[in-house]
Amino acid sequence: MKFFQRKNKVLSHDRVANDIKRIISDETPFAVKEAYRTLCTNVLYLSVEDRCKKICVTSALSGEGKTSVSINFAYTLAQHSDSTRVLLVDADMRKSRISSLIPEIDKDAHGLTEYLAGIDDKPNIITTSISNLSIITSGAESVNPAALLNSTKMHSFVKELEEQFDYIIFDSPPVNVVSDAVILKEFVNGYLIVVRADYSDVRSLSSAIDSLEQVGANIFGLVMDSVNLKGTRKYKRRSGSYGDAASRYYSYYSNKHVKEKALPSEETKKEAEN
Repeated sequence: MKFFQRKNKVLSHDRVANDIKRIISDETPFAVKEAYRTLCTNVLYLSVEDRCKKICVTSALSGEGKTSVSINFAYTLAQHSDSTRVLLVDADMRKSRISSLIPEIDKDAHGLTEYLAGIDDKPNIITTSISNLSIITSGAESVNPAALLNSTKMHSFVKELEEQFDYIIFDSPPVNVVSDAVILKEFVNGYLIVVRADYSDVRSLSSAIDSLEQVGANIFGLVMDSVNLKGTRKYKRRSGSYGDAASRYYSYYSNKHVKEKALPSEETKKEAEN
């Protein structure tokens, strides 16, 4: 039986180019970097007893920015201190994007699929140019990724990783599209759900939250991206004078009243416009 096939690497050039610009670099505005530092600070003080904190970054639907958030979150965590070891795992074995957004990663490198399917004896953990940050790509596209993620080998694999890293960040498929993100509940301490301003809708987000809560998953909070700082005076005051470059902003919301805080209400929008 054929367990996997090589993934189709063809993605829109413009889409990839735009998403690469969202990855933290020397040119990234201070406001964006500081927002990710705030997110990392919140995560550092989570009440998680495990020595290795394992977090799944997901979204309700495709196109909400979860992969770029996963990468930037992992980058920032790794730079927190010289002793913080971070592993970013591309657990989207259906539509991987991490290797397309990080130029130093070989797009044809073996990854999670090959290891879990028994093709590779050892996992291909890639050391990056970012100090303390390692990555496992998804590898080839899997015919049945849910079965691989729910396998005994995946359980033992995560146990081994816990001994090597302080943080493991899983980038998963959207909750409302496939079941993979829900399956990861067995391996992670909790979830960060990415929502995109002027794109995500409350109904889809509520459905995703319900799906995770039904299996007893811990939702740490929401990360809202792509907020236009020029849209309201409220955000202009918060952005200071960072200018056009800071028009893509990231905000963190705690799990308290997540559904209510997920997206601005109509009253909030009207208030901001006045």
